[in-house]
Amino acid sequence: MVRWGILGLGRAANSFANAIKEVNNAELVSTASLSKNKNSIFGKKFNISKDNQFKSYEELIESKSIDAIYIATLNNTHADLIIKTAKTNKGILCEKPIALNKDELKEIFNQLNKTKVLFLENIAFRAHPQTNEIVNQILNNEIGVIDRIESSFGFKVNQILKFKSGHRLFSKKLGGGAINDIGCYPVSLAVLVARLFQDKNKEISYDILDARSKKNFRGTDDESHLIISFHNLFKAELEVSVKKKLSKPTIIHGSKGKIIIYNPWLPNKESSIKLVSNHNNFIRNIQSKYTLYANTIKVASDLIQQKKYQCEFPKMTWDDSIICSKILSDWKEYFNEYNKHE
Repeated sequence: MVRWGILGLGRAANSFANAIKEVNNAELVSTASLSKNKNSIFGKKFNISKDNQFKSYEELIESKSIDAIYIATLNNTHADLIIKTAKTNKGILCEKPIALNKDELKEIFNQLNKTKVLFLENIAFRAHPQTNEIVNQILNNEIGVIDRIESSFGFKVNQILKFKSGHRLFSKKLGGGAINDIGCYPVSLAVLVARLFQDKNKEISYDILDARSKKNFRGTDDESHLIISFHNLFKAELEVSVKKKLSKPTIIHGSKGKIIIYNPWLPNKESSIKLVSNHNNFIRNIQSKYTLYANTIKVASDLIQQKKYQCEFPKMTWDDSIICSKILSDWKEYFNEYNKHE
C-alpha cells in the first residue's frame, strides 16, 4: 500500500482525496496546510488523524509515515516543494505547472536526476484510456499524415474574483494567468502527437510562429493564443482563457481525415472520439475503469511499488514535462517581447 500525503488543501486536493478511494494500492494518510481551519475541516471530511495534519509543508515532507506526496499548492511554490520532496526520496505527483520559468525547470530536474524518485506531472488526461485510443488511431494511419491541430481550453471566472487582488489566477507573484494555469493542456496534447513522429532519443524541436495575449491591469494574461510549428511535422493553433468558456472540440487534422475529441481534458469513465475520413465516419467509444484523477493516482502508485521513477509514453514522461514547460516559457516570453514593440 502506498501511503500518500497532500500539500495544500484547495479544490485539487479534494478531487485527489475523493479519487484515491478508487485505487486499491493507495491510501491518503496525511495533509499539510498553512491554515489550521482547512486542516481540521479536510481531516474530518476524509478521516485524517490529527497527528497527521501538519501545519507546515516541511513537516509533512519529512514525515516517515508517508511514501508519496501530492503537491496541490499555489503555482509559484511547486518547484521548491518538488526539490524538497525529492531530497527525502518520496514519490511525487505534482499539479501543473511544475515550473514557472526555465531556471526553475533546470533546478527541478537536476535534483530529480540525482535522486531518481517517482515524479509525475498531473496532466490527468494523458493517463486516461482515451489518450491511448487517439494514439492508436494516429499510428494506424486512420487519418494519414498529421498537418494541423486545433486545441483550446477556457473557462469563465466569476468576474468579482478578478478584482480581488489576492486571487491566484490574477496574481503574477502566485503564478497566475491563463498560460500558467491551463496552457499545459493544449500544449501537452500537441507534444503528444509530435512525440509519435520524433526520434524518442531526441528532444522535440519547435518554432513559435505567433503568440498573442490579452492582459489585465495586474499583468497576467486573461487569454492567450499560440501558433507553433513542430519541425517537419505540423502546426498547432492553441488558445487558452480564464475570461471565457472555450467549448470547441480539439481537432487533429490529417491528409486522410481528422480526429474530433469532444472532451479532451476531462474525459469520464465513458467517453468518445469521432473519426472522419475520406471513406468513413465513425464514433469510437472508450471505457475507463477509473475516473480521471484516479487513473493518474493508480499509475503513480503502481510505479512507486515497482520502484520506477517515471511512467511510459503516452502518459506524461519526464521528457514531455520538460518540453511542455519550455514551450510555456517561450510562449510567455514571445508575447512579452511582442508587447514591448506595440
